[in-house]
Amino acid sequence: MKKINCHCRKWLACKLCHGVGKYDYTAGERGFVPFVCPTCEGNKQLQEGDASLECRTCKGQGFVDPANPPPSGMIDVLVKILFGA
Repeated sequence: MKKINCHCRKWLACKLCHGVGKYDYTAGERGFVPFVCPTCEGNKQLQEGDASLECRTCKGQGFVDPANPPPSGMIDVLVKILFGA
């Protein structure tokens, strides 16, 4: 099991990390596989009254890719620039 950063930036309405900013993920035999966003249920948008907002959990994609988490800080950004990943 691995803790992965969530794209929502600790949003309390996130159904993936519940506002913590990280979620647990266990890679299967095929590795890290994208899954349907639990917050918007794959709709890419959230309804708030008459307004339609882009889902923060999946960034409007409808799915969450655990192999592409957001960077956790400047050192993480530098490591990705220098070594890839």
